[in-house]
Amino acid sequence: MVDDRKQLFDGTLSYRTSLTAVVDDSATYRISLTAEAASRTTAPVPPGVETRQFQVGGVEGAALSSTNRSVQVELLADNKTKQVIAEPGDTVNWQWTVSASEPGDYELVLVLTTYQGDSDRALDTLTPPITIDLTVSDSWSHRIDSMQTFLITLGSVAAALMAVFAFRAPLVDFIRNRRDSRRQQHRDQEDERDGYRDGFL
Repeated sequence: MVDDRKQLFDGTLSYRTSLTAVVDDSATYRISLTAEAASRTTAPVPPGVETRQFQVGGVEGAALSSTNRSVQVELLADNKTKQVIAEPGDTVNWQWTVSASEPGDYELVLVLTTYQGDSDRALDTLTPPITIDLTVSDSWSHRIDSMQTFLITLGSVAAALMAVFAFRAPLVDFIRNRRDSRRQQHRDQEDERDGYRDGFL
């Protein structure tokens, strides 16, 4: 492990710190990792792109993830999670599709690892991981779906309330009739006792 780490060379990671998307539609997030070559002139960095130094050489792995269940991240089919940088000047790229089922602000986490050959032993890991701000805006179709869901829920609540009130009227009448009946029975019993006392006297 120590000897292999000594064989690593400088690399540059190019990435963006933010990404925008629309609800239920995917956006593409792309990163590039290049092994620096002494003879190559440094290309200008495009606007909005950040760079970070990272030790490379051999098998490189990248992972993009989110802890929020509303966000889905998938590596494009023509990309591999692990790619190879064999010598200075080599460049590897990763691309993911990112989508969210609800509008809002989220965070994505990007992790890079240089592995020892084909093993899972890490020679270098990007520390700390990179955080990407994901902003997801609402869409008209999502607004309509949300409104329909709200109206269906509201209708269900209204129907339940109507059922409660429809059941409440007979229940109130039943309780009132029983109460009146008990009062009448009580009056009858009082009248019988009064008549008994009057007859006795």
